[in-house]
Amino acid sequence: MDEETKILVIYVGVAGVRAIDIPSVIREISQKITPETFKGEILIIPQQSLDTRVECINPRYVTDAELIKENTKMITELKLQLQNQLGQLKENKDE
Repeated sequence: MDEETKILVIYVGVAGVRAIDIPSVIREISQKITPETFKGEILIIPQQSLDTRVECINPRYVTDAELIKENTKMITELKLQLQNQLGQLKENKDE
């Protein structure tokens, strides 16, 4: 990850949205984000609440080696969790 790369995390409140509709809601949001306006990685995370929030992490300001290692591990785990959730949503949709 180069030092200009930022990580934008969008927590999307999907409480009240049917499970079958969540992937399309996430797709709609991701299509509204234009890559030209943001240099970095974008993670969109559905959460069972009504609240939606956006957090931006700028790794440039993280200088402690142990903290960088910890954040990298958390991001990797987060990606795996998202992939598992998407897989479960697809399985539920196919049933």
